[in-house]
Amino acid sequence: IGRSFIDFLHPRDQDTFSSQITSRLAVPQTVNSSQIKAVCPVDAVTTIVCRIRRYRGLISGFGVKNRILTFMPFLLKLSFKKVNDEGGSFMYLVIQATPFFSAFKTPYEVVTKALPFVIRHGATGNLEYIDPESVPYLGYLPQDITDKDALQLYHPDDLQYLHQVYESIIKEGSAPRCLAYRMLAQNGDYIKVESEWSSFINPWSRKLEFIIGKHHIIEGPMNPDVFQTPAFEKSSKVCEVEKNRVQGLRQSIVRIMNEVLTKPAEVAKQQMTKRCQDLASFVDSLLKDTPKTLVDEQLRLQMQDADNSYYERDSVMLGGISPHHDYHSSSKSSSGTPIS
Repeated sequence: IGRSFIDFLHPRDQDTFSSQITSRLAVPQTVNSSQIKAVCPVDAVTTIVCRIRRYRGLISGFGVKNRILTFMPFLLKLSFKKVNDEGGSFMYLVIQATPFFSAFKTPYEVVTKALPFVIRHGATGNLEYIDPESVPYLGYLPQDITDKDALQLYHPDDLQYLHQVYESIIKEGSAPRCLAYRMLAQNGDYIKVESEWSSFINPWSRKLEFIIGKHHIIEGPMNPDVFQTPAFEKSSKVCEVEKNRVQGLRQSIVRIMNEVLTKPAEVAKQQMTKRCQDLASFVDSLLKDTPKTLVDEQLRLQMQDADNSYYERDSVMLGGISPHHDYHSSSKSSSGTPIS
């Protein structure tokens, strides 16, 4: 009691926690175009995933400084609450914390009722979004993995198959649930997933903007504790040739996402071309069908005295109609001319 809550958060999560409050919960209130204070809406609720420090007990003596700090991941729901008492009205930040536990209990556990989670990455492979639902299955916190290379999550031996999957996504715009492949968990082991794929094409540039994968967990990792710190010596010694092969496959997938024309983009291009052709044909037919009397009327009007106050040389004459002026002569009436 009396300590700052931020002190109990993992150092890597403190900025995430603070920015979530300032950007999502506290709304700036402006008066006369100058910002004066932040308003805290009572009904606003936002959620983030943060690691909270475990209590270092005194069971083994008073040398708590020599013990390693450990943190546990939580889903935090943040909201503001207004409290009135004798001292006045106060605004409090209320935090509802729900702990995350690894979804797996045994090595290579077969999963039947796991919640699917979504990962979205851009055309360069840059990971833009990951569902909080993925935390108990992969062990990553969203802020730890966002802006990282999503292709690094795929097992090197599965990249050849995923290369084909990505080709299908790009050409068709989406792909049905694929065969099982391996995805890297936070502890350094791999889980098996099957994924459904979709993509978004920018309608203006006709370029791929991002790919969305909805991942269904099939099998757990060898080490069921996905939150355990990975052992660095675990990384297998891969020869230079294999490293180059894997890197080449990743680069090839990125190249596909940026260079191959997608089916949705091809359709958009064809539709745009057809619209241009239809418009050109329509304008051409208008020019061909213009009655000779209408052309004569336009010429006659253009030859009128340039000193007339209601006439402008640059006015556009269509069937005796000027967009700038009304004509007083009944012979110049536009009632019988086709609407432009």
